[in-house]
Amino acid sequence: MRSEATTVQQYLAELAPDRREALQTLRQELRRHLDPLLEEVMQYGMISYVIPHRVYPPGYHCQPADPLPFLSLASQKNNLALYVMAIAIDRQLSAWLDQAWKATGHRLDRGASCIRFRSPDQIPWNVLAELLTKLDVPSYLQMYEQGLKTSAKTPGTKPKTTAQKKQAVRPRRGTTARTDTPSPGKPRETKPAKAPRSGKDRGTQRGKAAPRGRQPAAGATTAATPPRGNARRSGRG
Repeated sequence: MRSEATTVQQYLAELAPDRREALQTLRQELRRHLDPLLEEVMQYGMISYVIPHRVYPPGYHCQPADPLPFLSLASQKNNLALYVMAIAIDRQLSAWLDQAWKATGHRLDRGASCIRFRSPDQIPWNVLAELLTKLDVPSYLQMYEQGLKTSAKTPGTKPKTTAQKKQAVRPRRGTTARTDTPSPGKPRETKPAKAPRSGKDRGTQRGKAAPRGRQPAAGATTAATPPRGNARRSGRG
């Protein structure tokens, strides 16, 4: 659950004694190695170390009104968490941290920028101290701005989802995308509606002869055909 504390002291006072002691230990160690240009504040419900606007006026690109976050510390439901923003930006630094941390024999449980642990005993302090000495404010700002350029993301916008990308697929060369609207200058042809036909009309148009025994329609003419027997007799003379 996100804390609503407005000061660091209020945040620490809300914690259980064991969690408070663990965070105090980590907090003291961090403050020994962090760049003095950073300020300790409460940001996004965590103890955070930020680059103030007086040092970096643009602020955080997601929320320009907020100072740029550098590092955060939080007590979560199942663990303690240390958020180091630089390891989410710099792949080489991230790879170095993985290798150096595991070389000490300590288990590393981490996400993109988050390092999770249950107690300070699970932290290799020498590796953490070396990580912090690699991260002064000028070098972090350089990698941060470079990351914004390479990602080519406009502040406040989101990348397209997979479904949106599929809908925006361009047609292949030599083909024309199908549209439901007629091209300019070529109005769509409309065919007149056909009148419904009766059952008799359907039978006549299909070429079906009238059933035997029925009289021809009024006004129709038929050629007289003599019986075969009479034709043969007349031929014989």
